Amino acid sequence: MTNDISKLGRPSSIINAVQKVWYDSLAALSELSKFERIWRIFWILGPFILLIERSPADAWISLICIGFIVRTIKSKQTNFLSIFWVRAAFVFWLVCLISAAFSKIPFYALTEAFVWFRFPLFAMACVFWLGTDKRLIYAMLSTTAIAMLVMCVILAAELYFVGQVNQRLSWPYGDLTSGNYLAKVGLPAFLVMVALAVSARHNIASLAALVSLITLIFSVLTGERINFILRACAGMLAGLMWRPKWNRYLILIAVEVTAVVFLFHNRPEMADRFLTTFVDQLPIHSDSPYYRSMMPGIVAFQQAPILGVGTAAFRELCPEIISDRQELDCHPHPHNFYIQMAGETGIIGLIAGTTFFISIIFFCYVARKRNPDNVFVAVAFIIPLSLFWPIASSSDLFGQWNNCFMWSAISLSLCSSNIEPEKAKSKKDILNDTRNRN
Repeated sequence: MTNDISKLGRPSSIINAVQKVWYDSLAALSELSKFERIWRIFWILGPFILLIERSPADAWISLICIGFIVRTIKSKQTNFLSIFWVRAAFVFWLVCLISAAFSKIPFYALTEAFVWFRFPLFAMACVFWLGTDKRLIYAMLSTTAIAMLVMCVILAAELYFVGQVNQRLSWPYGDLTSGNYLAKVGLPAFLVMVALAVSARHNIASLAALVSLITLIFSVLTGERINFILRACAGMLAGLMWRPKWNRYLILIAVEVTAVVFLFHNRPEMADRFLTTFVDQLPIHSDSPYYRSMMPGIVAFQQAPILGVGTAAFRELCPEIISDRQELDCHPHPHNFYIQMAGETGIIGLIAGTTFFISIIFFCYVARKRNPDNVFVAVAFIIPLSLFWPIASSSDLFGQWNNCFMWSAISLSLCSSNIEPEKAKSKKDILNDTRNRN
């Protein structure tokens, strides 16, 4: 799909490309049994399910995990266990379980550690079961893009009927996670759009640039600073990763910066939140709220450096951890994945977790090296790279809502490994044709 799109130039061709994705996905589904077809449709509808609420989103992920476990046991297809990132996931999970067992609240920590593994397991289900056909991967990318635009329409309605509350938007969830959805669930489609905007033919490039700009503006309007920075930086990197035309790249950056500056000019309170207040709150001094929320995680690591205080136990034990550090603040998590791993699972968990994260990035990057001509494969490694960026403020590593968003994007990025280079596929087809003739 993406390679075909880059060659198109007429509006009718854009429609043809959309139709091609639709008919190709129908063809892919028709080749499956009814049982397998239902599972693929359920998976592809995920971005819309994530728009509803936390419980439906978690049910979507959990049901896919259960289906994958049952299928693996019945089919005895366990070859995926030889993949390094899969093994790294199990090793990190084992460390989390051991850390939880030695926690002061072992039952709570063990429960949290046990159920957290459904997220890496969901990624395995996507890569080794549901997302093995590139036609269905493109269908998933398409539904992700559509759902991202639906989120923008919802936010536009909130802005029109209610307006921002304390410079934030909260529809459709009723809490402040709309920007989290755009930044994580929508990240694969957003990166493809940015890459196409600076490389494809004019009509495709113009449409991709317009859509990416609109979604970036809504990221600003949600008031979520870290998620906006994540999207902006990931987008700029994506623009460099697939045949960039430098004049277009510079124009796109200039247009996006101009749009944000114009928005800040007309909404000075937002400019203050994203610029002045953000800089003042950087965790480089003791008065910073980020410093006061991150430091308890470091204190937890100092108190239990080997196995930490227990997986996800920080939220319960924080008052005790900082009992003699009243200048610090307790939050459900320390707002940084690596500090959280160090504090909750110790140095062993930090090493195991970091290895797990790097292995996912490397897996996607190897797919890019093998197939650099495909725009999605070329930018897919940026997804885990940006989500696991070490110095960023982040949500709860073991929390439900953040992980639903984050792992939907990571699993799709990992699926990029299933898209074979066109040349390699052509050679394979030629070989099969030769064998058939013989």
